[in-house]
Amino acid sequence: MGIMIWIRGARLKTLPLAIAPVLIGASLAWRDADKRRVAVAVLCGFVALLLQIAANFANDYSDGIRGTDAGRAIAGEQLSRGPARLVASGVNPKKVLVAAGICALAACLCGLAVIALTGYWWFILVGIACLAAGWFYVGGKHPYGYHYLGEVFVFIFFGLVATCGTMFALSGAITPDGLLGGSAAGLVAVAVLCVNNLRDIESDSNHGKHTWMTAMGRQNGTVFTIAILIISALIALRHLLQSSIYAANSIPLIAIIAILCAAQIAASYAIARKTYRKALPLCSLDSLTVAAIFVLSTMLT
Repeated sequence: MGIMIWIRGARLKTLPLAIAPVLIGASLAWRDADKRRVAVAVLCGFVALLLQIAANFANDYSDGIRGTDAGRAIAGEQLSRGPARLVASGVNPKKVLVAAGICALAACLCGLAVIALTGYWWFILVGIACLAAGWFYVGGKHPYGYHYLGEVFVFIFFGLVATCGTMFALSGAITPDGLLGGSAAGLVAVAVLCVNNLRDIESDSNHGKHTWMTAMGRQNGTVFTIAILIISALIALRHLLQSSIYAANSIPLIAIIAILCAAQIAASYAIARKTYRKALPLCSLDSLTVAAIFVLSTMLT
């Protein structure tokens, strides 16, 4: 087992969910940001990415030692019910935990750099909350991810906190558009979690992991997941149409709407067909498409 198993364990397909809210927050704050904006924006991106990878390793560790990921080894990845996991593949759980700690430490260092550049020392509290949310999702004696709260915390931290935190770091303010942009990013992140939980619905039920999907059932859960993807797209389109881009840039407008619709249709079709291995990267791509709308709205106005 070499470096590739760790790359797979980092779950690269989920990383767009970390980048999208940072892009949205940065685009909304760009005009009001000071000369340090590039460094701060890049550092915010590294914080989000490293926290995401740390959370992925921590989840791998916690679910692995509980047996929730049984059968998801690298060697059987093509036949397994989902992406391979490190502990399930025989990697020493302590090494996975150490990897999570290293990524979390690197995220903290980047976060401290953001604080040094902005002077917002209370961001330390935000960082502590993010670390706690990442660990207690499936870690600890009473993980909230096992008690119907995973979707709520994903919406808050992968949507509102990441978007509004980036926006405030750059401009010192949070606007209604920032809250809407954070909501759009958060809804896509929730949709990705729902796809994961739809795929694992039987296993989660057997291991006492209670999610919105185990409560709704596969049919209602599928409808719900597609619905929140559509709502995220509508929020992005609302922002696009409220900007002045459509007045003089009809071609970019049509192009980005077409890309968004194509991403939505592809992801929704994969979810409806229960091809979850295809649905996951498509939903992650959808998060970048939503973010691109906010970025282009800023660039072209």
